[in-house]
Amino acid sequence: MLATALVLYTLGNLSMIALMRTSGLSLAISLSSVAQLIAINAIAVLVFDERLGWHQGVGVLLGIASVTLMVIG
Repeated sequence: MLATALVLYTLGNLSMIALMRTSGLSLAISLSSVAQLIAINAIAVLVFDERLGWHQGVGVLLGIASVTLMVIG
């Protein structure tokens, strides 16, 4: 389990370095934040049987929309 976590952590850091080189720090951090938001909510819903309220659902959608607008424009 520890080795898997270490490999995933290393791959995440290497992908962040590549993303920062190509698109800049601000976009890379924003993409990372929204990716973490989506991953954490997906784990909460799928693994722990949590339910997102409408406030949380709107927050996730706004996060996705904001990063999409940043990438487009």
